[in-house]
Amino acid sequence: MKTTRVFLLSSFCILFLNLSYTQEFSDTKEKRADSIVKLLPYQKDSALMKSYIKLLELYDRKDPVKVKLYLDKAKELAKTFNNVKINAILAIIEGNYHWSISEFKESKEPFFKALEYYKLAKNYSQVAAVHANLGVAHKNLGETSQAIDAYLKALELYKALNTDEKNLMSLYNNLGVIYAKMGNLKVSNEYYEKIESIAQEVESDFMFHLARSNRATNLVESKNYKEALEFYLNAIPYFEKYDRKLFLGEQHCLIGALYLEMDSLQKAVVHLDKSMKLSNETGETAMLGMAQGKMGEVHFKEGAYRSALAEFQKSLEISKQTANNIEIVNDYLHLSETYEKLGNLPKAYENHKLYFAMYDSVFSLESKQKLTDLEIKYKTEKSEQEVKIKEKEIVVLEQEAKISDQQKWLLGGGMGLSLVALGFGFYGFRQRTKRNKLEKDKVEAELEFKKKELTAHALHLAKKNEVLEGLKQKAAELKNTEGGGQAYQELIRTINFDQQDDKAWENFTRYFEAVHKDFEKVAVSRYPDISKNEIRLMALLKMNLSSKEIANILNISAVGVKKARNRLRKKMQLTPEDSLETMIMSI
Repeated sequence: MKTTRVFLLSSFCILFLNLSYTQEFSDTKEKRADSIVKLLPYQKDSALMKSYIKLLELYDRKDPVKVKLYLDKAKELAKTFNNVKINAILAIIEGNYHWSISEFKESKEPFFKALEYYKLAKNYSQVAAVHANLGVAHKNLGETSQAIDAYLKALELYKALNTDEKNLMSLYNNLGVIYAKMGNLKVSNEYYEKIESIAQEVESDFMFHLARSNRATNLVESKNYKEALEFYLNAIPYFEKYDRKLFLGEQHCLIGALYLEMDSLQKAVVHLDKSMKLSNETGETAMLGMAQGKMGEVHFKEGAYRSALAEFQKSLEISKQTANNIEIVNDYLHLSETYEKLGNLPKAYENHKLYFAMYDSVFSLESKQKLTDLEIKYKTEKSEQEVKIKEKEIVVLEQEAKISDQQKWLLGGGMGLSLVALGFGFYGFRQRTKRNKLEKDKVEAELEFKKKELTAHALHLAKKNEVLEGLKQKAAELKNTEGGGQAYQELIRTINFDQQDDKAWENFTRYFEAVHKDFEKVAVSRYPDISKNEIRLMALLKMNLSSKEIANILNISAVGVKKARNRLRKKMQLTPEDSLETMIMSI
């Protein structure tokens, strides 16, 4: 669970870069910006607009504060021009500005405007660039399928324009991030390694270390902490060299989260402090909130629960501002655990309920999104296969034509064409086999995902009841203290009601039936006397859960599970030699 949080943080944090490989904001560029600023008081109209655009291009994705300053002035001046090219440039920079300060939803509108402007101007290289930027906006909002669609449109346009690969590094970077999010680390790493190779060729040490840093995120997911840490730390000097504060803030947050995972708390604090300082400077609120959440986890591990509470509350406030649902779920969980440690059980219970309600919502959305992602991945692979098939068919037809000419005088046309037809038929059979295999792989992948989803939901339900039972026991202990009786008795009644909530079971049943279709129907037809609770027990045994997990989910004791198993055996008329699990697995 903890490692997954680090990975989600990493996936969320990775920012989109300029589609050019020349990213570095050097001293020369800083001097150039200063010289342009000195000219502004003496300029007007088109000369002033050119200066604003030059400044915006210099500071774009590097200094959001300065971008906002000059963007507002340029937008006001642009009203007097009504120029498509100027409007397009300002729109794309406005979109970049919004997502650089975590306003991901707000970034989409200007990007869509820029798309229309560049289409009007028939500037297709910029149309591709805007599609790529839209992909980032979708990604940061958790709209993975739309992100992939935008990236693929950008890639298709760039390929059609014969764009040099050195200018595709950032697009490859974002495809790597998306594939990592979908759990395909192999393909993700292939994209990152491709960037590293191109970056070395064009001597872009910034892009090389960005790709390495992103690959470190995948290493964390694989629990290869040592190599991941090495990659993260090696990138820091290059981000410092070019004064890339947004990336530095992200990098220190990732390193802090990794040290927290490794229980190196003091080192985690050093890097999280740096991340928060940089995030305050750049206005990158999402990063600030995540760093504060991680700092809260450090305080919690140290036993400084009041300090942890303050950090988690700040993190929740920012998570709500930036609509970061994954972090909202984590914040509610942390607040619940912290209030429990502080002895404030009503608050612990309140945040615990918010956590599980939000978790169910996000879990459901994420599940639908992942299935959509799987469908897109299947369609993409199928499309690639079809392109290859068409290419091979062309080759076969060309060979058929050549053989036809040669065989006419060698074999009178008959035997040669028959051989070609046979070969072509065999080739068609092979392609159908490939397509069928692809379809089979898709179905198997969907089923595997649904199994993981079901297991996660069952364990989540077990954890929920375990936490509620713990709160109830503590409330029972405090009920007899002075002045605590009535309030804690009311809390106990509320928890009892929550533990008996059938809605959680309805959700579980839905996930279970998606994997084990008609299980209940078949079980009841074979054993008509079994009760609703016994069907629930059979479902949990079918999942091969432990007695402790089953006890937590059914809200009974371990002894109660044993008795329930014995009653079920009798209704199923099993002999002492018969295995209950084997019989249930056969359903």
